[in-house]
Amino acid sequence: NNAESLVYQTEKQLSDLGDKVPADLKASIEPKLQALREKMKEPDADVELLKSISKDLQDELMKIGQAAYANTGGNSEAAPPPGADAGTAPGAAPGAAPGGTKKPGDFIDVD
Repeated sequence: NNAESLVYQTEKQLSDLGDKVPADLKASIEPKLQALREKMKEPDADVELLKSISKDLQDELMKIGQAAYANTGGNSEAAPPPGADAGTAPGAAPGAAPGGTKKPGDFIDVD
């Protein structure tokens, strides 16, 4: 079941990211993906071999994510995180006045 999930995740990542995945990385993933698919079809597949192939493929899958992140420039400042107040200065408390100072009556209940 974990192997099936990994195959699905890998195929989805390759499909979703398309050209953002470097060709050499894609070339190293394809044989591992195919090997895992073939082993999953075997009725009495060696569990340890499945785990080994899955780990190798999972390592490659992480490289896809890193490559995609690198291709975006790694710019985490591009958009505020979900739920962030676009008018609040970075590091300022939510609800704080622009400039990061609290308004009178602002407090946080710690209980």
